[in-house]
Amino acid sequence: MDPKDFIAPQAGKLVPTINGQRAFVPAPLPPKIDTRRFQQVLSEADQRLGELRGIGAYLQNPYLLIRPLQRSEAIASSNIEGTFTSLPELLLLEAGGEHQEVPRSYETLEVLNYVRALQFGIRRLKELPISNRLLLELHQTLLRHLPRARRGHFTPGEFRTSQNFIGKQRDIAKARFVPPPPPNHLDCMSDLEKFMNADHYANLPPLVFIAIIHYQFEAIHPFPDGNGRVGRLLIPIILRQRDLMCEPLLYMSQYFEDNKDEYVDLLLAVSQRGDWNKWVEFFLKAVVASCTKTIATIDKIKGLHHQYIERCQQARSSALLIQLVDALFEKPIISVPLARDLTGTSYRAAQNNLQKLVQYKILKQNQQYSRPRYYFASELIAIFEQ
Repeated sequence: MDPKDFIAPQAGKLVPTINGQRAFVPAPLPPKIDTRRFQQVLSEADQRLGELRGIGAYLQNPYLLIRPLQRSEAIASSNIEGTFTSLPELLLLEAGGEHQEVPRSYETLEVLNYVRALQFGIRRLKELPISNRLLLELHQTLLRHLPRARRGHFTPGEFRTSQNFIGKQRDIAKARFVPPPPPNHLDCMSDLEKFMNADHYANLPPLVFIAIIHYQFEAIHPFPDGNGRVGRLLIPIILRQRDLMCEPLLYMSQYFEDNKDEYVDLLLAVSQRGDWNKWVEFFLKAVVASCTKTIATIDKIKGLHHQYIERCQQARSSALLIQLVDALFEKPIISVPLARDLTGTSYRAAQNNLQKLVQYKILKQNQQYSRPRYYFASELIAIFEQ
């Protein structure tokens, strides 16, 4: 990290750290931002967010959409960090494949942990404000059950106790960015916690408020690992906490992954040059694109759900079959034991029902595993893989 690149004192300061290097300590929020510079895209983002919020309010069962969207978000956010899995692999693990003959992938487990952390964080809002305590709990959930060889030699759910840095090499002298050293990072996190819960900052446009929090968390980088994912988890959690979304339907990691170089460059530009306007404008464009994509996805899913119900009704199938179809839109993978437990029928009846869904071209049998035999709603999965 070249100190000569950091030319904006109002953005933060450089302090000494290990090996004769410098680290960046971001200035406390809020920065001075002229919202007139991006008023048009801010208005568009507010409008699209309002449209998505309205759609969510009228969904009969929003979790038919929320749960698959959360899995797509987990995959995209993890991809940014170089952790890759597929939606079918994630669904297999979540369905209980880790206890069967399905190979256990720690990359897939990391992504599943992201889903669990996201769901946990939204539930936890009923008991706890957005705070350092909540962030520590999110981090613990995110890295739970991962071996030290995978996650590193630290304790999940604790802030770091040593200097970290961002770069492709393990040499801090060649790092692209060095966040605050201990104990400065703890002071920064204390300031951030106060900012997130201060009523007098409520006059900031809500999406601008979230954008600057996301930057600040990433600049502090308070954990030994998992900072990017925790920072992106915060976005839907703050949206829910501030009642900007009645249901957690907006997820932005796919846009960040699609524009990864610009994403990381603009975050760095805030630290180096205090270029808040370009970062916030990028964030707002991400909101617009993500809302637009989610609305289109909702339309596709509703259309597919209608088709599936129609196929079952035309075949004069029982209500149990429609119950199974509804369940597939929450988890697009199912086995005979899962279908049996869901419908309260016998194993043979559940098996017959799944075979009918195969005949109606709603399910496809996975040939790779036989104990138990899994069936995929492949058309539905394809929508989320686009």
